[in-house]
Order: sequence, then C-alpha cells, then structure tokens
Amino acid sequence: SNLSYKGENIQFGLVTYMWGADWDLPTLIKNCETAKVLGVELRIEHAHKVDVSLTPEQRKEVRGRFADSQVKLLGMGTNFEFHSPDEAVLKKNIAGAKEYIKLSHDIGGTGVKVKPNALPKDVPVEKTLVQIGKSLAELGDYALGFGQQIRLEVHGKETSDLSHNRTIMEAAARDNVRVCWNSNPDDLAGEGIEANFAKVKGFLGQTVQ
Repeated sequence: SNLSYKGENIQFGLVTYMWGADWDLPTLIKNCETAKVLGVELRIEHAHKVDVSLTPEQRKEVRGRFADSQVKLLGMGTNFEFHSPDEAVLKKNIAGAKEYIKLSHDIGGTGVKVKPNALPKDVPVEKTLVQIGKSLAELGDYALGFGQQIRLEVHGKETSDLSHNRTIMEAAARDNVRVCWNSNPDDLAGEGIEANFAKVKGFLGQTVQ
C-alpha cells in the first residue's frame, strides 16, 4: 500500500529535564545509543555543560560528537520566558534566547525551546499573551538566519491553557515558531482533549513531549 499517515515516522526521544540531567555529554550519547533513543534535546544548566560559554572550538567538538554517533541533537531546552511587564527583564530574556539560537545552530541542533510561564496579575491577559507572541516573532525572525525553530513548550500554571497558546501563536504568526505540545492536566479541561488539541494542532512543529 502507498498510503501515508501523518506521524508515521514519529520517533521516541529524550528531553534531559530529569532523566540524563546528571550525565556528561559522552555518557548521555552512549546511554541514548544503548537504549536506542536516538533523538535528544539538551536542557541548559545540566551536567552535559552545553551552554553559551562554549568557545567556537568547543561547539565544533559537541557538533562532532553527535555527528559521530547515531543520536540526533534536536536542540536546546531553555527557561526563557516573555511575560514580564518589566521591559528590561523582557529584553534580557529575548537576548538570552538569541544566544541559545546561535549555540543550537553551532552544535547542529534544529531549534530552541522556550516557555510561556505566567500571567502577571495586574496586566490584562490578552496583553500578556500578545506580548509573548510578539517576542516569539522577534526570535523567529532572528532564528531564520540560523535555520532554527522556536519551540513554545505548553507550560505554566495558567499559560498551559491551550486557548492561550493559540492566542500566543496567532500573535507570533511565524512559520518557524511552533508549539511543543506538553502533557498537562489542562489538556483535559473544558471541552476535553480533542477540542483542546484542535486549538494547537495547526501549530505543531518537529517536537512534542
């Protein structure tokens, strides 16, 4: 049969949020190969020590380690967030994410994960969601030059609401800004999982978790 199904080539991978957090890079790659988990997203601030302090030579070495292995590097998982009403804080997060976009490019990754993390109490919800979206648009434009995706993890106490994620993505309006659909209790809220999934399925990228 020549029938092709969307998602038929989906592969199991590892986000080093908890599992793998205390492995150095050679150990991480070796363990992924042994387990046949052949895609990995590296979380920042973990024992692999892959961060923006790496020199060009060190970045080349990280890229080479993955190239010499069966493991595909999907990119970096970061904690940058864009909800703050304080412009200095917002700018700092955008600048930090840009540094990781460059790093992901240099080490052979395809994208950088960021978060919607909170809704400040004294700010209208819509205003915050649009601000997050516009920040993602700026990052998306920057990431284009580096061949990277911006991956918005569905995350945060209030911001894991999939309607909110849809609003953010509509404000971002960039093809390389995608939703990384997380697994949260909010997925089942309101109209249920199918209706909630429908809100973001058009924005999904190369990764879900």
